[in-house]
Amino acid sequence: MADSAIRMENVIDVSVDECEMEKTTIAINYNEDDGDSDDSSDEDESGLLTEIEKLEATLQTNPYLYDIHVALIAALKKSGNLEKLRRQREQMSSLFPLTEVLWLDWIRDEMNLSVSDVEKDAVVVLFERAVKDYLSVELWLEYAQFSIGRMGSSGENDICRCREVFERAIVAGGLHVSKGSVLWEAYREFEKAILMTLQPLDSDVTAEREQAISRQCNRILNIFKRQLSVPLLEMEKTYEEFEDWGSVEKRDPNVKFVYNKAHAKLKKITPFEEALFRAEPSTESVYRNYINFEMQEGEPTRIQCLYERAIVDNCLSSLMWEEYVNYLEVQLKISDVILPVYERAVRNCPWSVKLWQGYLRALERYNESSDKVKEVTETALAAGFSSADEFRELWLTYLDFLRRQINWNQDHDEVLELLRRTFEKAHKHLIDGFGLDGDFNCLILQYWARIEAKYCKNMEKAREIWNDILHLGHMQKAQMWLEYSNLEKAFGNAKHVRKLFARAMQSTSDWPESIAEAWLNFERDEGTLEQWEVALSKIKSRMKIIQEKRLQAVEQNATEEEAEKLKKTETVRQNVDGYAKCLGSRSLKRVAMKRKFEDLNEQTAKPNFTTDRDGFKIPDRKSVV
Repeated sequence: MADSAIRMENVIDVSVDECEMEKTTIAINYNEDDGDSDDSSDEDESGLLTEIEKLEATLQTNPYLYDIHVALIAALKKSGNLEKLRRQREQMSSLFPLTEVLWLDWIRDEMNLSVSDVEKDAVVVLFERAVKDYLSVELWLEYAQFSIGRMGSSGENDICRCREVFERAIVAGGLHVSKGSVLWEAYREFEKAILMTLQPLDSDVTAEREQAISRQCNRILNIFKRQLSVPLLEMEKTYEEFEDWGSVEKRDPNVKFVYNKAHAKLKKITPFEEALFRAEPSTESVYRNYINFEMQEGEPTRIQCLYERAIVDNCLSSLMWEEYVNYLEVQLKISDVILPVYERAVRNCPWSVKLWQGYLRALERYNESSDKVKEVTETALAAGFSSADEFRELWLTYLDFLRRQINWNQDHDEVLELLRRTFEKAHKHLIDGFGLDGDFNCLILQYWARIEAKYCKNMEKAREIWNDILHLGHMQKAQMWLEYSNLEKAFGNAKHVRKLFARAMQSTSDWPESIAEAWLNFERDEGTLEQWEVALSKIKSRMKIIQEKRLQAVEQNATEEEAEKLKKTETVRQNVDGYAKCLGSRSLKRVAMKRKFEDLNEQTAKPNFTTDRDGFKIPDRKSVV
């Protein structure tokens, strides 16, 4: 089998060399001995170490600076410090998804250093991590080639391992219209290389060898057929190659049919591919038009592949991630697909509370453990949202999860205690971080009070919570009292309801009429005539005081408005007087100037004329100055 592997390596790179990105040699020169080192190189090394120290100090202050991570990795690679470089790459990978370029750079460095099976297994682990971040045809191609390079004496096991990688690569990127063909071609070349190893070196061909050759030919034909059913660029060349390969199968009318169908689809989507090619770096709208078209076509696998391509170019668009996961939730509903996408979404857009909420609900929907949900919640809280509302929404989502974990018909003391502690923790977190604005309407405390009243039958605790709510700046707000009264009517008793309404009438200042109406309606439904009259009497007494205060406020406002008007009138009068004086001064100046010009005109009057003996006018000499 070793000879077969050697023969395979000589054949497999026919197509791969045409499609693969040109490999870069590793830039780390460990223990390099430069005999010509001088003061200049020492200064460069010193400057590089200083730069590394500054970058490390910056990341210690704020570890979420993406560009600083990239710069530090580049500097460490240049310095040749392998261990620190590895640690830095691991640290960045723990915080951010890495791009195709960063992963290829990392993996190729490790590939060049890997000698033992253990080291090569570590490279495989890196590949597995890399292909989970973003769709990358280049990464999958590199992974497949690395797997082929590891083929040795294990025989069929090595071949199966390579086929598994190729199949996964086809699933991930085989539908990529502009790049997917390179994966198919590499896969075919791999199987053709295996076929060549099966060809006999002499004329003796056993029946077993013929069967193996036949199976391998069918495997290659099957790859051809699968590829020809997918609309890919330059698929015409693939069909020509298929026709030249084999004899009977090429006349299979079904192959021609699926090819024509795929080719027709290619013509439809070519304008979208051209638009992507011409688009600026921000291609979100172009992708969205493309996705809408594929939605109408109704092919889920193609839509998913297109979303993956869109994410590569718009990885920081939380809206694109939301659309992607919403599509998966509605159409696929497969946990093994949806949960990894959610995990990638929150790594790319940790500031999006909607993505975190969707992730938590998906974990619950697919029966993930409570520890996992808690872990994700804690990670989300550490992400650092920009507003109190976002933190509150996240807490409410987690509280919803905990509440639904309680089976009220069974022993639930432990889970209930956890829920209560979480209510306290959420409220304290918001208050400590944002003050009273952290949960301005006390939604979390209201939620807690409802749980205590409805499920725990503990109205004393519910009333205690509501008293805390009212004393957090809501004592004068009618809406809060109405919420409290509704809870008391539903789970309390009439005695406490009446006490509550009486307190509300005395405290409310923004909309007491709503309290009065609710109180009278309650007595109309529940009370006696005497109780209704008592309520009406208290309401009238309180409303009289309120009306007097309102009248005083109106009069005070009117007085203030009148004073403001008088002030404005006086200001206008002063401005007018000043303007009039200014105009008067200007008028006097005009009169003086007019008189001056008149005097000047008198001095420069036109000369008198006399008539000579011929009848012509001549100026009088005496009048000429």
